[in-house]
Amino acid sequence: MLRRAMIMAAAAVLGAGVVTAPAEAAQTRTAADTKRVVVYYQTQYLNNVYVSPKPLVDNNTGVTDVLVGAIHLNSDGSTHVNDHPPSDPRYTQMWADLAAMQARGVRVSAFVGGAAQGTFQRLDTDFATYYPKLKNLVTTYGLDGLDLDVEENMSQAGINRLIDQLTTDFGTDFVITLAPVATALSGGGNLSGFNYETLERERGAKIDWYNAQFYCGWGSMASTTGYDNIINRGVFPPHKVVTGVVTNSANCGGYVPLPTLKNTLAQLVAKYPTFGGVDGWEYFNSDPGGTAAPWQWAREMTSAMSGGAGGPANLALNKAATGSAACTSTEGPAKAVNGSVSGGTADKFCTLAASKWLRVDLGSAQTLGSVEISHAAAGGESAAYNTRAFTVQTSGDGSTWTTRATVTANTAAVTTHALSGVSARYVRLNITTPTQGADPAARIYELKVFA
Repeated sequence: MLRRAMIMAAAAVLGAGVVTAPAEAAQTRTAADTKRVVVYYQTQYLNNVYVSPKPLVDNNTGVTDVLVGAIHLNSDGSTHVNDHPPSDPRYTQMWADLAAMQARGVRVSAFVGGAAQGTFQRLDTDFATYYPKLKNLVTTYGLDGLDLDVEENMSQAGINRLIDQLTTDFGTDFVITLAPVATALSGGGNLSGFNYETLERERGAKIDWYNAQFYCGWGSMASTTGYDNIINRGVFPPHKVVTGVVTNSANCGGYVPLPTLKNTLAQLVAKYPTFGGVDGWEYFNSDPGGTAAPWQWAREMTSAMSGGAGGPANLALNKAATGSAACTSTEGPAKAVNGSVSGGTADKFCTLAASKWLRVDLGSAQTLGSVEISHAAAGGESAAYNTRAFTVQTSGDGSTWTTRATVTANTAAVTTHALSGVSARYVRLNITTPTQGADPAARIYELKVFA
């Protein structure tokens, strides 16, 4: 995915331990499943702090696949994940987390290659030396599949041979995907050397899907046009084309704001009932949650492809909401619990009152897990209007309140606040600093409460 060998100086690598996918999970998988939510996971450490992928399952996001890497077969005979051997003991926890995700039905594959050159040239010209190293990696770490990210010249015969051998060694349940730039599937530019349409005709039965890169100048998910161009050629069916996007504008060019992306995905699902799904490059800083809650991106994708019904139930949806005086009659508290952030700048609760607050009545006492708040930028407004300081409180009777979270320096568009095991009927948001600057209006596009 135009993968850098090392994303930022903070990116680290996989480590020791053996991941074994449960047999019962493997038996339920099919090559033709659709509406996949695929996450690329290359930055395993940020500022020396481990970035775990496990919140993707802990928060019931609907993620289907995690692609970890990047795998490099080096000229000195070593195998690396990014810049270190995969057996480095510092990363035992990550292997354990990936195993836990497999146990809950998420496929864990490794992506091979990327922007760092050499791996596929070696597989092409000295297969007998380098393929056994790749096979050993799959076996040792119990991988469910491989994503072949060929961004260097490789022959048609060479890619065919690699796919054939993977199928021979690991069987038809082993997931084989490729990661071409989007134009390579519609008769345009290509980074891989071989022809993808020829590959699909010759080896399509052994390829599960293509993670097509609609970014970095190779396409866009601002509309369905690029995807339509692929499908209209009649070579790649919709269930085999997954739309690849960047999850944060810092990751590469072509970032599509969340409301626009979700609208495009909804259109694709309506147009193509077997739509292949979406993948995100990459996990650690995915918006809207950013580095604090990157798992939220996957849940937003699941929701977009399921008519807004994906992910865990929002206990606050369309429940009775009250609050301080609204900016206008069309921006009352009910707008913050209507399940939408994409209805324009009036699709929010706005208040200019001296004491700013929003309260939702869940109808009865519930055991809560978390509260998610969508601030101004989540609805398309400037990040300068994101709520700066606030508290989250709960109550059983609407009179006695307990503060569960205190935030003093928020800048994010979406924030998540753990309430694990708390029983409450009411949730209240108290806003003390409404924006990043002097603007006095508080803007809350959505307040969600999850069990």
